[in-house]
Amino acid sequence: MDIKPHVVVEPPDGNGLRKIVIDGKPAGRVWSHHELQKILQRAGVPPDADIEWRGGNCTVWPAHSWGRRTAGTVMAVGFLATAAMCLWIGMKDSLDALTFAGRVTGFLFLFMAAVELVAAATCFDYWRNRKKVYSGPILLLGALIELFVASVLLLMYAFNRDRPSYTLCLALWVGILVCASWSLWVLCRRRVWTVLRYPGRVAVGAIVSTLLVITNLAYTQVYLPSMTRPLVQGSAEIGMPTLNSEGSKMYLRVRLHLKNSGQVPVHIIGSIYWIQAKLASDPKDQYKLLKPGELVKPPGRELSPQEEISEDVVVEITKPETTGYEAISAQVQAYAFRQDRMTVDPAFKESGRWRGKLKEEGKDDDPPGPPKDYIRYQSTISQSSELLNLTRGRERVTVWWLYRRRPVVYVDVGSPGDRKPFNFTKPNEQRRAVDLYGLALIRGSTAQMPFTELLKEAQTHRPR
Repeated sequence: MDIKPHVVVEPPDGNGLRKIVIDGKPAGRVWSHHELQKILQRAGVPPDADIEWRGGNCTVWPAHSWGRRTAGTVMAVGFLATAAMCLWIGMKDSLDALTFAGRVTGFLFLFMAAVELVAAATCFDYWRNRKKVYSGPILLLGALIELFVASVLLLMYAFNRDRPSYTLCLALWVGILVCASWSLWVLCRRRVWTVLRYPGRVAVGAIVSTLLVITNLAYTQVYLPSMTRPLVQGSAEIGMPTLNSEGSKMYLRVRLHLKNSGQVPVHIIGSIYWIQAKLASDPKDQYKLLKPGELVKPPGRELSPQEEISEDVVVEITKPETTGYEAISAQVQAYAFRQDRMTVDPAFKESGRWRGKLKEEGKDDDPPGPPKDYIRYQSTISQSSELLNLTRGRERVTVWWLYRRRPVVYVDVGSPGDRKPFNFTKPNEQRRAVDLYGLALIRGSTAQMPFTELLKEAQTHRPR
């Protein structure tokens, strides 16, 4: 006579699982009658075997399959979306970030992507048969990381944009935040941390690690950009003048300098110099412009620490003895960006267009109300990390070299759709670029020499 196995189905636990015991040995936990039949078939229990039901008969299955599958699918999708976002940021920043802190942040995002992938895989165990004891805590860790990533991205998006706009990334981050909040609510209701031996210590470790990560991000993305500035110096030297053989023309050599005296490379995004003559007959100390020009052509050149750019410019003064000049002055001015804050598209150097050409292309009204003539350089820029590229959005830099009575250079950084009028009386308009990219306006020291002294020196060395 065959002895049939003794099968006991225990009452549902807090999660709706019912424990199966065959001949006094645990055979697993099941969610439904269908899963029970599978376990019995694998154990070789005949279909007509008697089953002892405890805490409810074969119709009592509190955890419905469709609810478990829906919850597991939603959690897995949230984890996979977070992993994809972390992987995208981590792969780019760990290799291409402009700063060491940015690359460390990239590796941190790669680590979080790996944890999210493990959590997504664990969903199949937790919401199916729960063979792994720590599947619940792993899901809780994944949900916490999911919430952290979404919160950081949304906060950086809000703080880094003057006018936040709806984008596909924004919708994704909001979706991840909602999914993370729901996952934490579900997991906390199930008290998944109770399987841990010391849940309090684990929670303290997680909180400390999170605070360290937040502090690192705040230091590298907020504090450093606001505290450090490029250190570039400009200067001019007025050299020895000479006269032609007739004495009708004087040639004055002026040497112009730009030097990076700081410790980080910079991009010279725009530059200008003025060589002027002070009129002796003008009581208001007015100057006559003798020669303006660009010192760094084309703009966008990199200037390494302690590297210097020098150029000699020759000014021709006709009939020097009757000009009535009191003094000759020279000055350099430039705009520089820190290279560890942004990179300029290589096409920027070749993007120079005169107003006439822009008018033919229908772009001469950018910005509105330009002066009589100008040349414009423009290109997109890349942030120091992919994390900033995503949260700040696409931006571009525009440099105008304006021809007026006294030519000037004006720099603007903003979204491609922005159109801003010139405003030379309010330098705070460029405050955002100063804070985010380390934009520095270099006003070189003014070199000045009395004209009578220059003329006397030229006459002394006049060729006979």
